[in-house]
Amino acid sequence: MKILRDETGSALVEFAAILSVMVLLLLGLSDYTSEILWDMQVQNAAIAGAEYGAVPGNESNLTGIQSYTVALAPYVKGVTATATNVWACTPGGTSVASTSLCTGNVTPNKYLIVKTSATVNRMMAYPGIPATANLKGSATIRVPWTQ
Repeated sequence: MKILRDETGSALVEFAAILSVMVLLLLGLSDYTSEILWDMQVQNAAIAGAEYGAVPGNESNLTGIQSYTVALAPYVKGVTATATNVWACTPGGTSVASTSLCTGNVTPNKYLIVKTSATVNRMMAYPGIPATANLKGSATIRVPWTQ
């Protein structure tokens, strides 16, 4: 029964078991941090696109704003952007006509809303977790008043 008490090679077996778990944890962490980075890029692109559109004269060029916004997230494949102008009495409030009056006889403010989205593939397939992640960003900014 000397074979049962022989510990030769047991460290190698333990190392192999721990290494496989550590590699899986490292891959999962890498995948998770990549998704966070891509999500931040999609959100920051929406913010920068809204700031670009707030420059006087740019708010009407919705196609240019969308192109500019998409170009700001070069490391995220498949980014799409939509830009819309709305008139509202309060930020995020109900849309009104540009010629209407708000409470207190004040004219409504013009807002530019830029929304971004992207669908990215995860590096690995995880049980119970979808193979793709949907990323979204949104920014609303008040633009100089023009009629």
